[in-house]
Amino acid sequence: MNFVNFFVISIFVHFILFVSVFDIYFTSPIIHGMKEIKPPVKVPAQRLVLFVADGLRADKFYELDEHGKSRSPFLRNIIENSGSWGISHTRVPTETRPGHVALIAGFYEDVSAVLKGWEENPIEFDSVFNKSRNTWAWGSPDVLPLFAKGENIHHVHIHCYHGDTQSFAGDDSSLLDEWVFDKMKDFFHSAEDNATLNHLLKQDNTVFFLHLLGIDTNGHSHHPMSKEYLENIKKVDTGVERIVGMFNKFYQDEKTAYVFTADHGMTDWGSHGAGLASETLTPLVVWGAGANKHKDIQTPLTDEEAQLTRSWGLDPSERRDVNQADIAPLMSTLVGVPIPVNSVGELPIEHISLDSKTKAHLLHANARQLSEQFVVKMESIRNKTFTFSPFPKLSHSGVIDLDRKITELIKQGDYIGANNLSHELMSLSLEGMNYFHIYHRSVLYFSIVLSFIGWIVESILMLLHHVDFISSQSKKMTPLGKTQMFSWLSYVFCLSALFVVVRIYVLDLPKLYYLYCTLPIAIWYHISTQKHTIQAGVMYISSNRPFFQKLLLHICAFMLGVWALVLSFFYRYILTVELLLFAVTIHFTSLPRKSKHQWTVVCTLAAAFPLLPTVGRAPNSFLVFGGGLSGSILCFLLNSKETSLLTKFLTTLPFIAGCIQPTAMYISSNQGSMPIALHILSWSLLLLSWVLPLLQTTNVTLRLVTIFCCHLTVYILISLSYDAVFCVVFCLLLYSWVQVEFHLDSNPKLLEEYSFTKTSTNQSFLKALLFSTLRVGYMFIFFIVLAFFGVGNIASINSFDVKVVLPFLTVYNHLVMGLLLAYKVLLPYLLVACTLCCIATVTRTNMQQLCYAVLIVSDVVGMHFFFLVQDSGSWLDIGTSISHYVICMSMVLSVLLFLAVAKFVTSC
Repeated sequence: MNFVNFFVISIFVHFILFVSVFDIYFTSPIIHGMKEIKPPVKVPAQRLVLFVADGLRADKFYELDEHGKSRSPFLRNIIENSGSWGISHTRVPTETRPGHVALIAGFYEDVSAVLKGWEENPIEFDSVFNKSRNTWAWGSPDVLPLFAKGENIHHVHIHCYHGDTQSFAGDDSSLLDEWVFDKMKDFFHSAEDNATLNHLLKQDNTVFFLHLLGIDTNGHSHHPMSKEYLENIKKVDTGVERIVGMFNKFYQDEKTAYVFTADHGMTDWGSHGAGLASETLTPLVVWGAGANKHKDIQTPLTDEEAQLTRSWGLDPSERRDVNQADIAPLMSTLVGVPIPVNSVGELPIEHISLDSKTKAHLLHANARQLSEQFVVKMESIRNKTFTFSPFPKLSHSGVIDLDRKITELIKQGDYIGANNLSHELMSLSLEGMNYFHIYHRSVLYFSIVLSFIGWIVESILMLLHHVDFISSQSKKMTPLGKTQMFSWLSYVFCLSALFVVVRIYVLDLPKLYYLYCTLPIAIWYHISTQKHTIQAGVMYISSNRPFFQKLLLHICAFMLGVWALVLSFFYRYILTVELLLFAVTIHFTSLPRKSKHQWTVVCTLAAAFPLLPTVGRAPNSFLVFGGGLSGSILCFLLNSKETSLLTKFLTTLPFIAGCIQPTAMYISSNQGSMPIALHILSWSLLLLSWVLPLLQTTNVTLRLVTIFCCHLTVYILISLSYDAVFCVVFCLLLYSWVQVEFHLDSNPKLLEEYSFTKTSTNQSFLKALLFSTLRVGYMFIFFIVLAFFGVGNIASINSFDVKVVLPFLTVYNHLVMGLLLAYKVLLPYLLVACTLCCIATVTRTNMQQLCYAVLIVSDVVGMHFFFLVQDSGSWLDIGTSISHYVICMSMVLSVLLFLAVAKFVTSC
């Protein structure tokens, strides 16, 4: 296989390995084909009003201010006198879309669906809105359309403000909430003169939804401790009071139920996405028709939870916590519509004020709704498998038996016993649904592991082709002829592939399963055709004892290094330890004293950054300015011998960027409106960062420093704190790495004499040193990991602060903001890739060898994280494990692409 074919196939293989984890661990929980379970009893409420205060933390809502007063006096009065309240526990990822899906549809959306977009439904699902007679909603254009798409939902009417109004540049975002309250008031005012609308509004099973984004936007802009965030809570409370008063005046029948909650919380530094308590704990207040005003049922709390509740000035015995998905069946029950068929929520009966018999019927209906999903899932698996393994704790007959017992207990008046059996049926149904949800996981898991190992072996074989002895020996052996190519082993692989394809077709598994399960067969078949290379490698190792001993030593060192890389994803200080180790071990080499001292100093400087707090929690304009200034000084020193006008101009770019970002933050905090000239300048610098390096000569040092200077400028533009300084030190570290590898090569020429476009064409000058190649490959991956975790834990979404994009835009645009964040994260890849091209040039090493070495190291690390992915345990652990794997596989894919880009950037 030539290198180009290997490169293209490698991207394809790693893309399959990347997406496979979602089909293994995070396939959609949605099941189709269930029958609707109608409400068994009449409920007192004819309509429901849902208030969702986006980004509202439970502690900021419940706690008293510095004067001992509530920030939400109206809702506080309801909590203390007429309604039920508690904490809604959300799940990772604590983002707007999955939070609203859990609230309104009652299930936790899988990660892959969350990544597919904000305004589309990758898979159609049922919701409380679908079940209503009519739903009217006001709020953000990023949320409401999610529930207004699909068939037969013409009764869902949405009213959205324009997306450009969602600014985070210091404007008063509470105006977004005022817009919602005002539009709803105008809507009801128009109903007084519109008989048709008035009639629709007074029908039963009606839902009103108010999405209040102001708190979330103010939290991103100013952080939850700010005056703006806390004042917004007061304004929302006032708005809720206005709406309740308007409903009382319009309907005058006390048949309205109200639910006030939030989709997620927010960290102290103004972000969300992970599983900190400040992100997962949100308020829940239920009042009005059907809401429980009594204190007959209590939710068990831990001592810590009880103490926290008392600190809010509230009685822990009145607190009733729920899981976020439980709110969907709660709202369905209050308004008298069927529970969404895809809901996995369990009705929190303690929030409902009805008699014991009615409650028993409602819990029974919820149990039937969940058991219906279990039965449908079980039958779909049974009908598509050759050998069916039933769920040991519950069967179809078991569901029927429990359903019959619950019905009998309700008839006998034993409501407590019926409720206990209903909860048991719900628990077993949910457990059984999960059992069948992962029914085919083991086969897929085994296939992906085989693909991982196979591609590592394939990369090793490609690297061995460049070892002179092995390459020459394999060529001497008899090549495989057409007859040998179709030997008995080939038939085994063909029959295996045919069996896999037929089995997947019969089981009616997703189309991607064909790729997942046939990929390892294709990889291992190609490996089997390279038996001469394998034989030559074994012969060389067995006949060369010193080489064998050296190989074992390097394998041990390699595995220790890989484990250190894996641990650095969890413990950033491991990167510090490795950098200090590099600083010490350099003194055991024969490098010039100046190079040793420079490498030691730079490694020691870089070692300090992983010990610092995560970037994004405390923006610092002075550090950003310092990063820009030091970046310009570094570029000037590295290019001190160059006197061209272009080079002088380039050295000023980091300083300009260091001035733009602090200016943008200052304007945002004090004026709010960002000058358009600042945006134009920032986008121009981004464009110039790709053009200016191509205007420089292809001298290795000059071109490399120019690339550093241009892209360092953009990185500083998207920095908030010491990350700007880190990138400067990182560039210096990469430059020092080039010098170290150059001197280790014992090169007779000067570094400045090499050019990217004037490499030796005599293959005898191209080295094939296996161990040095693997060392460079390991260092490459190490620097990629350092770029990720040197300034924070990128596995957590918390490292993101919207202020980083202020120089480029001030209006919420998820696509552009996401692309800019990804650009900042991936930018160091290009710098490291360009450095690798430089090392290949100055050490006269075949670039293909280095690519093989990089793939071997990255795939071994990636396979470690594949084994660490989990979908059980705490949701923080689940989110962290999938984030680590996604980062690692994204690293491999983007490195492959950036190596090609780096070759173009350095050589053109």
